[in-house]
Amino acid sequence: MNRFPLALLAAAFFAAPAAAQLPKLDALREKLDVLGDMRIDSSNISFTPEGNVAISGPVHIRSDEMEVFCSKAEYVADKNQMRFLDDVAIYKDGLIYRGNVASYNTESEQLDASELRSSIEPLFFKADSLTSRTSEISVIEAENAEFTTDDSEDPSFHLESDSVSIYPDDRVVFRKLKVFAGDTPILYLPYLSQPLQDEMGYSFAPGYRSNLGFFILNQYGVTWGDHSIVKYKLDLYTTRGIGTGFDVVSRRYTSNDAFGKFKFYWVYDSDPERNNTFTRVQRGAVDANRYRVNLQHRIYLPGPDESDLYLDADINKISDAYFYEDFFPTEFREDPNPDNLVNLVKRSDRGEFSLLTRFRANDFYKSDTRLPELSLDMFRQPVFNSGVFYNGTTSFGILDEKLGDFDRQQLEGRVQNLSLQLADPALATLLDAAAATNTLAELRGSLIEQGFNRFHTYHEALYPKTFGGGFTLTPRMGVGYTSYSSVSGGGPDNLNRALFAAGLEGSFKLSRVYDNVQKPNLGLDGLRHVVQPYFNWSFVSADSLGNSLKGIDRLALSTRPRPLDVMNYTAIDALKDWNVVRLGVYNRLQTKRNRGTFNWLQANTYVDVFGTDPEYNRSISNLYQEIEWNPVPWSRLNMTAQVPTGGDSSFTELNTRATFMPTEYLDLSIGHRYLQDHPFFQDSNLIDFGAYARVSENWGLSMYQRFEAADSTLELQQYSVHRDLSSWIASLGAIVRDHRGQNEWGLLFSMTLKDFPSVRIPVDFDPQGGRR
Repeated sequence: MNRFPLALLAAAFFAAPAAAQLPKLDALREKLDVLGDMRIDSSNISFTPEGNVAISGPVHIRSDEMEVFCSKAEYVADKNQMRFLDDVAIYKDGLIYRGNVASYNTESEQLDASELRSSIEPLFFKADSLTSRTSEISVIEAENAEFTTDDSEDPSFHLESDSVSIYPDDRVVFRKLKVFAGDTPILYLPYLSQPLQDEMGYSFAPGYRSNLGFFILNQYGVTWGDHSIVKYKLDLYTTRGIGTGFDVVSRRYTSNDAFGKFKFYWVYDSDPERNNTFTRVQRGAVDANRYRVNLQHRIYLPGPDESDLYLDADINKISDAYFYEDFFPTEFREDPNPDNLVNLVKRSDRGEFSLLTRFRANDFYKSDTRLPELSLDMFRQPVFNSGVFYNGTTSFGILDEKLGDFDRQQLEGRVQNLSLQLADPALATLLDAAAATNTLAELRGSLIEQGFNRFHTYHEALYPKTFGGGFTLTPRMGVGYTSYSSVSGGGPDNLNRALFAAGLEGSFKLSRVYDNVQKPNLGLDGLRHVVQPYFNWSFVSADSLGNSLKGIDRLALSTRPRPLDVMNYTAIDALKDWNVVRLGVYNRLQTKRNRGTFNWLQANTYVDVFGTDPEYNRSISNLYQEIEWNPVPWSRLNMTAQVPTGGDSSFTELNTRATFMPTEYLDLSIGHRYLQDHPFFQDSNLIDFGAYARVSENWGLSMYQRFEAADSTLELQQYSVHRDLSSWIASLGAIVRDHRGQNEWGLLFSMTLKDFPSVRIPVDFDPQGGRR
């Protein structure tokens, strides 16, 4: 086979005996130069007196612009046209064209592939007229085109359009578009611009919820600038009215957790005071104009490149306390009281400085404000070459805590009712006077809004040492000081607290290898057992702040043990004396997997022994157990548990989650949460079960149930049927919630185009959940 670079082809022309051809050959060489460094691989190349070139095959033509395979080709000089004939395959601009005839105009730089078929992920298409041109951007123009994502000889659906413009890696613009199911037309659109990226293009979600009625949520996503996506929304609810808004999502930084989101949503609610079945709270007056405005954004300074100086903003303005509950229930369950803050951060290898402003944007929520709070956190770092490590924190803030409007109304109502009962001689005889008086004092105390200026500093030194046999010891010692000034809401104007902390942490490891353990069904390729006993002693001595200071950074109620390191103790206002030793043992069973060491089973067992308990005056805590078992990729078990040890603690907790895929057609998940005799939390025996079964190649069933055995309530039921329609997946689902006295139910229909994610109806029983 002969190989002819462009320069050699031109030389052959100049060597021809007809001197009259020389001007034409100069023009030909100039025309072919637009293709770049072109090479022609062929067994036969000939030249005609008219200045044309005939190439017979098989032919392989390569250039900077494209690559062509065909049986024969010719260059027609007077038309500035390269023609490719018979069994043609063209690779250009990331696309493949196949057919029998195509041409490329060297003057307009357009590819005419009218009789070729092509594909652009995820579309397959053909057209009566197909041209490709490249100027600043690549564009493919098609006339009378057919499109599908079904890669089969007889596609189950296809699109027909009079004219189409394709912008690779961006969008497809259809004009006079018809949608066909088989050979039956089902939809006509005069114009549609469909992006080729996920989260973009048009999507809609029809469904029903008992508190919203029938609804249809419409969304259209488009690109904005170089790195942002805008999602426009127009939603219809039969019992609540019309909602509209838009989301802006920035994708400038994808290498870290930097964010940029703006959300606006507005509903003119025709029934705003309707109680939601989720909380069943009796509502007062709620304005019909309901909305949300959310901004989560990071700005690098000076920008636009990433740097260690940046400004974070998390701002959430909501019309009323029930808006999320009604229209965004998933967000309501995850964060019913969204924060509002602006934080300037400067990071370095040794620490982080921040200037935080937390403000109150929603009066109906209980919240604290920090106007502002300055903090300097020093990461753990070596002190020269002494072997000693240091970490510390220092902060100053102007803090206030405000009650929500609803909370204040509820508390004031209870105070008024109890006061009237105590003042009425007839009603007072029915009460325990001492208990009622104490309750009244607690309620009045809850109405007090406290505020203060707080300076807090804590510094700690550690000296880790490793001895023979893998034995490690880490003594630590720290000192701190907290000062409160301008205290409002009761108590003295100024308070001070000195703090001293000490501790000792130690552990050692023992291991044994069992190479003969081979159980492929259980994922075992050899076995190593690692045992690591450990202890952590923590001692804190802190001056008492008295009972008059409630504090703002307080302990939240929890079933889990508190951290023993003062540096990790965020409840600064609740720091008080403690003396605790945590005794435990790690057990790890390890095996070989994927040419590395894999933790097949991990278990952490520990107990806290108290010299001084800062919370419940215990001598010993529950026995805690944490287990993670990953025997094979298709099975997993996680469990956290605590049981009484016979001491002062008497409650029991068990949280278990198991996932299991016994066959490729069945996926199971079961969870259990058990809580009994906790002093603050209600007893619970909650079981949930989920399953997905592929009953055939085209049909699937899924279900989820949540059952509270403590009061025999089936709280949640979800059932769905899925149908694989070759290129589409159709789903029909139902949901029922039992709110103990009032049921909520809903329906949802979904169709998802498997290979074209922009054309979809989100599958989500939260009407707005599929949008997040």
